[in-house]
Amino acid sequence: MRLGWMLMLGLPLVAQDEMALRRFFEGKKVRVKMDMPASHLGVDVFYKGEMPVNFREYGERTKKFGIALREGDAVMITTVKVKERIIEFQLGGGGYGTFGDDSGSVSYSSVSKSSREKDLEKELKNTTDSRRRDELRRELGRLESARRYEDSRRREDARRLETIKKAEIAEKRKDAGSRFNLRFPERYLQEAGPTPSLVMGMLEEYVDFGELRARAAGQ
Repeated sequence: MRLGWMLMLGLPLVAQDEMALRRFFEGKKVRVKMDMPASHLGVDVFYKGEMPVNFREYGERTKKFGIALREGDAVMITTVKVKERIIEFQLGGGGYGTFGDDSGSVSYSSVSKSSREKDLEKELKNTTDSRRRDELRRELGRLESARRYEDSRRREDARRLETIKKAEIAEKRKDAGSRFNLRFPERYLQEAGPTPSLVMGMLEEYVDFGELRARAAGQ
């Protein structure tokens, strides 16, 4: 029961902390000190971790998605979002792959058997006359070949369209920004409360905050 009341009382405080972070950071420009993956997965930074960043995972993401922000790039902080155990620090749009972004996959519908083809199969099953059975097999063969050809054409068209879309998405990724995901132990954000100094302290090796540092010290 006590924990329930703590959660109820803590939610408004977290919302207030998020608003304070948004007012402090959003719309301001910073300079990144590392290449940033062209994906909404971004870079995970763990609070007081022995290795705050898993650089093996970071390398996999940059290899798979490419790079949206280069080391030294100046970029706007577009969104700061506080979740239960994560602070999302989004740069230049937050990265490609969020809700509504095209995945690039293209499906196609296979060609179904025509009613004529089904009728021929039934007639062939019930016919004993050898000459008629040969006629039915020849017609069925022509219809099956036509169906397989159309199916192959549709599959190839879908593959070609998917290749085009993925090339377009690769270009869009470069302009969609990236993000840092600051990850905390359970209940930490509810109990301690996120502050600009906390965010900048976790990101100081990876982001040059410039004048925002002095502003935080003044506050």
